[in-house]
Amino acid sequence: MTAPSGKSALITGATGMVGNWVLEGLLARPDVERVLSITRRAGDIRNGKLREVVHVDFLDFSGLEGDLVGIDVCFYCLGVYTGRVSKEAFFEITCDVQKALTDVLSRASPGATFVLFGASGADPTEKSPILFARAKGRAERLLSETPFPRQYVFRPGYIHPTGRRRPEGLSYRLFFPIAGPLMTMFPFLGVTDAALARAMVHVGLAATEPSRVFLRGEIPTLAQGREPAG
Repeated sequence: MTAPSGKSALITGATGMVGNWVLEGLLARPDVERVLSITRRAGDIRNGKLREVVHVDFLDFSGLEGDLVGIDVCFYCLGVYTGRVSKEAFFEITCDVQKALTDVLSRASPGATFVLFGASGADPTEKSPILFARAKGRAERLLSETPFPRQYVFRPGYIHPTGRRRPEGLSYRLFFPIAGPLMTMFPFLGVTDAALARAMVHVGLAATEPSRVFLRGEIPTLAQGREPAG
């Protein structure tokens, strides 16, 4: 039997605004042999490379350990918007679910590259008065405690939706009509969901960088398949 010539990728949050673009990017890459998506509900993409596993308990992935053997790179895009859930639920979704997955993935594929969809302002010390910053910071710290040899964290600022999936909330509804023109004039204001996904896929599959955090200003360059200066 011939071994797969391409990489095996794992993705969570593939039905989300950024995760959907990451999934499409992975499926379009010739160097990706298979994509495993762990999801609460099946998506609408049909592709021979894609295998979806509908999973109920996101605090316990132990039953999927066999499925996670041989993963080369994990794209963790799962998340929830603040204000949609309680403080406790926000920490659970942002941090506890991630740890539950990495506990199992680190046993099944300890050499995997891990790409985390983080956020600007994340505070790994958890001293920030902002709940969002503390939770995202804890998620980064939990990742740093895993044995994965390459850990890439992306901290975008404003993410401008360009696809079918758009975030809910009053702030997005008010800002969205003017955000596109503003970003054209002032690119430093944010990044599109598609560009962020391209950057994550590029870095995760190349896996040439040592573990590091990528900030907002570096993402557009990475989205073009180039490395940022310095």
